[in-house]
Amino acid sequence: MLSAICAALTAIAVIGAVIVQRESTRLTGEGAIFLADSGVARDIVSTSEDIDLGVRRARNQLRVEAVSVLDRNDVVAASTSAPLVGGSVHEPLIAMGAAEGRLMALATAIDSDLELDGVVSWPSGSVLYQVVAPFGPERSILLHYDVAQLLGRRTPAPSAGSTPIQLLGLAAIFAFLAGAVLVGHARAAQRHRNISRESEIHRANSIELSRANASLEEARHQAEEALALAEEKIRIRSEFVLMINHELRTPLTSVVTGAELLRSRDLAEPDKTALLDAMVADGSRLQEIIDQILAVARIENRGLSYELTDVPVAEMTQALCLAQPAARVDIELDGVAGTVSTDVGALCLVVGSLVDNAFTHGATSVAVGCTLVPQVDAQIEVGDRPAKAIYVTVSDDGPGIDHEFLPRIFEKFEKSSFSSGTGLGLYMARMIVEALEGSLAVATSPEGTTFQISIPASVIRERVEAMR
Repeated sequence: MLSAICAALTAIAVIGAVIVQRESTRLTGEGAIFLADSGVARDIVSTSEDIDLGVRRARNQLRVEAVSVLDRNDVVAASTSAPLVGGSVHEPLIAMGAAEGRLMALATAIDSDLELDGVVSWPSGSVLYQVVAPFGPERSILLHYDVAQLLGRRTPAPSAGSTPIQLLGLAAIFAFLAGAVLVGHARAAQRHRNISRESEIHRANSIELSRANASLEEARHQAEEALALAEEKIRIRSEFVLMINHELRTPLTSVVTGAELLRSRDLAEPDKTALLDAMVADGSRLQEIIDQILAVARIENRGLSYELTDVPVAEMTQALCLAQPAARVDIELDGVAGTVSTDVGALCLVVGSLVDNAFTHGATSVAVGCTLVPQVDAQIEVGDRPAKAIYVTVSDDGPGIDHEFLPRIFEKFEKSSFSSGTGLGLYMARMIVEALEGSLAVATSPEGTTFQISIPASVIRERVEAMR
């Protein structure tokens, strides 16, 4: 009788250890993810001055498929997906959660196409998780999740540890076996050997399980990194397609239309000359865009490498003077004696690009200067400013740069909404200045913008009479 009781208690202890071990590795549900994400989205949207900008920032930070704001009538007031704006929530459970100010989650088919940066990522009818959460007294936050991506975000619950559980089970087993010895040494010894063998099997299985969990965690990290890289490639591709569509179509249409007019009509000589001039200008614009795209491709594939040599300051300033059209740029250079470590041709290329960029964006006059001390209180700076430097500035009287766009001005394909160009000029200027081991800073206001290039200086002596 006592042996049967000991065997039963032993089986219960082993089963409990297995249950606890399984529970320690069980994945948590999605509720914590929904609560955390909806709280982050509310904070971002509520602190943004523009609700459309707020939902875009929330979507970029949370990496969900879409973020929307519902008004009191369950109508989408703002969304990162344009087709959703102005539409109503058709799913009853989601509408009930929005009306009652409750968190509600449901995996269901979407009613409208879901766009990401103007590209349909999820067509109507796709199954996504939809989560609605209260946002203020009269609005709600609506989040869309990819089901597979949501499952990938789940994390293991904290493990209680298998070794203490197994030791506790072994202790109980040995205690019960000690009692069983009273009724039969032979049967107790045999039972002890059997249980010890089972414990070794459990320990080996636990080690294998730990290794498998580590492998799965590593695979999850690699999948997340690959997904982030794929999303970034998709974003860049979308921006590139939109830029090409906008920048190339207009001049190309002008060239084609002009050619058709020349072929189909007998134009007067002044009209023909004006039309040809416009076609040449648009063709030059196309060539400039293509050259910039090819230059960026070469830079990213091969990198930039310049041979930095010691150049007299006077020689550098003279090159800057000759490189700028005197009729458009007022060059004022301080007379500085000494040498700088740079590539003069690359430096003139950067300064010329900054001057052209200033005129393109509304400046009527531009001044290029060279000083020994910094001239701007930089609002943003890229590259590493040398400890000893000469500072070349490009200042204009244009309308300035929008402060919300300012942090992105040196990124590829980034440009303000209504500006022309490819968004590559300042990106290339940054790459060249960093290759010259200098820095590029900017300060802007409604009265104008100043770019400051810091160039490593080898030797600096007393100032001399300024060169013109």
